Amino acid sequence: MTEHQSAENTDPASNGSPDQHGTTRRGVLAAFGGLGLGTAVAGLGVPATAATGRNDSGAITPSCVLAPEQMEGPYYLDYRILRRDITEDRQGIGLLLDIVVVDATSCLPLKDIAVDVWHCDASGVYSSYTEYDDGQLPPLDESGHAEPTDDTTWLRGVQLTDHRGVAGFRSVVPGWYRGRTVHIHVKTITGGHREDGTWEGGHTSHTGQLYFPAEFNERLARTSPYSDNTIPRTTNEQDLLYTTDDEGPMTQLELGRTPPWYPRETVRGTVVLGIDPAATPPPEGLPESGSR
Repeated sequence: MTEHQSAENTDPASNGSPDQHGTTRRGVLAAFGGLGLGTAVAGLGVPATAATGRNDSGAITPSCVLAPEQMEGPYYLDYRILRRDITEDRQGIGLLLDIVVVDATSCLPLKDIAVDVWHCDASGVYSSYTEYDDGQLPPLDESGHAEPTDDTTWLRGVQLTDHRGVAGFRSVVPGWYRGRTVHIHVKTITGGHREDGTWEGGHTSHTGQLYFPAEFNERLARTSPYSDNTIPRTTNEQDLLYTTDDEGPMTQLELGRTPPWYPRETVRGTVVLGIDPAATPPPEGLPESGSR
């Protein structure tokens, strides 16, 4: 197993970096009307603002960057279940997740892109891998993938982007596990078709990870049920994948309030993914050798 293949499950060295990419991401959010962003949930979030870039005429001119490829990790399974609510029976802080997919060259929204997400629960466990519920690391094959231990499916699902390029999910905020900060895995799939409640075919045009602001993670760790997690918590600045080439801040979620009819302890996270829909990135989206 290579160093990068094991990065998903190893304790990384600390190497912090500031958010140098927020302006472009927030500019795109502003162009899409902010998607309901505002003051973050009291006691949990951090203030969320959407900076705008404007040309001489005052019109919004968002700029985009190609979202960094990051490894899919050992817990990816090609279930592709079409559903908005991926929560099932998992407990935790509610999360409304809006992923805005745009063409990295033109910044135009991309319609009918299948967005596949998966993440751990509040205790740091992934569905289909519930046998590893005490911080134990699963054995990995040559590609860095772990064989599933069961057929649970919570916190996994696929949605298609709408005319605004938005794919929306309802979930819970993930926790953490050994060697990794709080994060969500994501793939975009170009092409394909519906079949019996799943999305079939097409090709992966992006594999990446989404992150939460450090201040939010600090508050999260003091909130039940996350405070019951006894695994030592890795911060953003200690996470190898977050800090590689300053990539983590490029896909950090903007947090804001949810509509009033949702439970109070629910956050809304929004991120813009600039992709090349014709691209076929490496399966693992590994960092380049020598970057660490």
